[in-house]
Amino acid sequence: MKKKLYILISLLFFLFVDSASSHPLGNFSVNQYSRIEVEKAQVKLRAVLDMAEIPTFQESQTIDSDKDGSLSQNELNAFVEKITPNYIANLQLSIDGQPVELRESTKDISLPMGSGNLPTLKIKWDLIGNLPIENSNIVHQIKFENKNYVERVGWNEIVVGRVSGINIFNSTAFGTGITNELEAYPDENLNAPLTERRAEFSFTSSAIPNNAKPLQNRDGHTSAPVEKDKFAELINVPEITFPIAIAGLFLAFGFGAMHAMSPGHGKTVVGAYLVGSRGTFKHAVFLGLTVTITHTLSVFALGIVALFASNYILPERLMPFLSFVSGLLVFFIGLTLFKDRLFSALGWKTSSHHHHHHDHADGHTHHHDEHGHDHSHGEHSHNHELHSHDEHPHQHAHDGLTHTHGGSTHTHLPPENISWRNLLALGVSGGLLPCPSALVLMLSAISLNRIGYGIILTLVFSIGLAATLTAVGLVFLYVGKFFDSPGLSNNRIIKALPVFSAFVIACVGAVICYNSLM
Repeated sequence: MKKKLYILISLLFFLFVDSASSHPLGNFSVNQYSRIEVEKAQVKLRAVLDMAEIPTFQESQTIDSDKDGSLSQNELNAFVEKITPNYIANLQLSIDGQPVELRESTKDISLPMGSGNLPTLKIKWDLIGNLPIENSNIVHQIKFENKNYVERVGWNEIVVGRVSGINIFNSTAFGTGITNELEAYPDENLNAPLTERRAEFSFTSSAIPNNAKPLQNRDGHTSAPVEKDKFAELINVPEITFPIAIAGLFLAFGFGAMHAMSPGHGKTVVGAYLVGSRGTFKHAVFLGLTVTITHTLSVFALGIVALFASNYILPERLMPFLSFVSGLLVFFIGLTLFKDRLFSALGWKTSSHHHHHHDHADGHTHHHDEHGHDHSHGEHSHNHELHSHDEHPHQHAHDGLTHTHGGSTHTHLPPENISWRNLLALGVSGGLLPCPSALVLMLSAISLNRIGYGIILTLVFSIGLAATLTAVGLVFLYVGKFFDSPGLSNNRIIKALPVFSAFVIACVGAVICYNSLM
């Protein structure tokens, strides 16, 4: 008796509760969202059910099987298992008049808190159906109708998603939604909620007919196709056989290489750093290994955060922080190089380069009988053996840059040695920010219990990324040796390139920091 009285009081409370503190569509509403995506061989349906406080309260009497007054996760799971077959059966989908059988891929049930300290109920399904067609190049027509909860008041929204490779036209539904899958309802439409329960549209993988109307968004613009993340899809193959695994590894390497060639990812910084440096093949390999290890670890670390610490640290909050740290490293490297290279170009002493200057009077001569002598200049020397300086007077104009022997001029500017510390920082900055595609693949691998394969794919992806950056570094090293040739080494523009490239590195780092803060 007391329990029934409590239920009656709760219902009366909701009848008069302030609407600002209740479900946006009202405490009685049952709201639904459907998103249809057609591919060449299958159709995918995203279905969302959002029950307000009172329908949830009513259903809780069924969900609470042990009648202890609380809804456990096991009871929720049992409830969604019970209602799923009937709910899917009322999502009627046909192609060219032929019914399409939908099967469950994933489902999720939750109890978001509503007003009056009572929960609301939200269920999400991902459904898949095979298309009974042999040729997607011809025009096909799809019809969809949602017959669930037709007697209940609420928001009913249908969206048709356009996938790359499929053209959709003459659709009664739009290509964009309003509520972000019933997460945010618009205030201006609450008095007249959407009643989209039916949708029809045509599709083909070839060009649409001339008189057809392409799929439109709700703002009147033509809907753009949703590009699938091809790297993340590598983990979603139905079965991992040896040939498929090998093909996946090759594709992962290729995706990593292509990802490195997209804007950013340190190509500018790597090239600018190596201009004016005396790097070798081992330096380029070290840089590639550093990028690989850093990128792989960052993907794993952010994946762990997304799985186990999302209640405390949001991954999207960490990304700008990692970007800022990466930019700070790049800025520090650029600033240090700019100072060192500028001082060297001006002939000033720095902590890493010391120049020894000496002068000889113009046109002087001196003899050396059958012996050699050594002119030492800091770290560099030149030897003259068994010859007389009477034969060719030479001039030393030591301004820290060049001197001349018999009309042949060469530089005494010491080559800049690669700093392993800077190289390590450069590799870390290039791999610190994880690729979202790699992160999605790792999370998918965990959910599909394919963790080992996901780790290998992520590692190979990182190797492809690092190999491309290493190749870029080797190209710049080769070009740098070309600029060292006697004919170009004294060109003022060539001499200024190392200084200017260091300035570019500092600017790139500053821009990365600024963008991450914004």
